[in-house]
Amino acid sequence: MTLLPVNAPEPAAPAPPAGRRAFTLLEILLVIGLLGLASLLLVNSASDLFRSREPRPDDVFWLAVSAARQLALESNRTVTLRYDQEKRTLAWAAGPDNGQARAFPGRLLEFLPVAGAGTVLIGGQLAETDGLPFIRFYPDGGCDAFRAQLTDATGRRSVLAIDPWTCAPMLAADPPK
Repeated sequence: MTLLPVNAPEPAAPAPPAGRRAFTLLEILLVIGLLGLASLLLVNSASDLFRSREPRPDDVFWLAVSAARQLALESNRTVTLRYDQEKRTLAWAAGPDNGQARAFPGRLLEFLPVAGAGTVLIGGQLAETDGLPFIRFYPDGGCDAFRAQLTDATGRRSVLAIDPWTCAPMLAADPPK
C-alpha cells in the first residue's frame, strides 16, 4: 500500500484512446434534420418533373400550325388546317390519305380574316362575324393571311396575328400612350 501525502494530486484518469471520439446529440439531430430537408426538396422537385402539365390552347394551336406548314413543305402540296367545333380537334391534311389531328383543349378556336370587316358587340365584347372555314399552307412555306381567336376553358379570349410569309406569330405594337 502506498501512502500519499495529503496535498498530493490525484492520479490522472486514463485518456481515451486516440480516434475514439463520439458525436454529440446535437450534431446527430442537426445531420438528421439536414438530410430530411434535402430529401423533402428532392422529392418535391422530382414530383414536378413527373407531373404532366395540361396543354394550353395556344400551345396546341402553334403545334398544329407548325405541323401543317412542315407537311406542306415536305409533301410539296397545299395543306389545309381546319377546326372541328363538335369534336374540338384541329385537323390538317395535304389530301385524303395523309391527314392528322390533335385535340384542342380550349373552348373555341376561330380563324378570322386579317381585316376585321364584320364585327358585332355581344355582351360587352367585340365579336367577329366573318370566320374562315380553313387555312391553307403552301409548299413555299407561306400560308393564308389570317388571325386566330382562341377561347380557353375559362372563357378568356386571345387573338393571335399570323405572318402569312413565315406562318409565325406577329408581335403586336404597344398602343400609343
